[in-house]
Amino acid sequence: MQPPPRKVRVTQELKHTHAEQMSRLQIKHQTECDLLEDLRTFSQKRAAVERDYAQALQKLANQYLKREWPESVTEEQADHRNMYCVWRAYLEGTVQTTQSRISTCDNYKVQVADPAKMARLQKEQQLRKGSWSKSDV
Repeated sequence: MQPPPRKVRVTQELKHTHAEQMSRLQIKHQTECDLLEDLRTFSQKRAAVERDYAQALQKLANQYLKREWPESVTEEQADHRNMYCVWRAYLEGTVQTTQSRISTCDNYKVQVADPAKMARLQKEQQLRKGSWSKSDV
């Protein structure tokens, strides 16, 4: 009379398959968490670089805006075809653009960094829940 080895073998195979699937799932979750952290870090560093650029550009444009032009130039400001008026409008537009860039960088944390961090934390929490259920089996 032979003992039923199949039943034990099937149970062991199921446990082995379950362990493999849990391992793959943990790897997938960890990879996704790493990706979310990379996205958040990259975006924060990019925002810092863009903020520095915008501040430097704003400083440069303001330096040129402070320059004084000859008296004849100020009298002709009504004529928008004057090259001095065009230059001034260009510099003022540059200042407005840099202010917009700076405010965009300031709003970044609220709109991108915090949600990315929360998503990563949720993924890590799911990963921990998955590892607890694996140890229970």
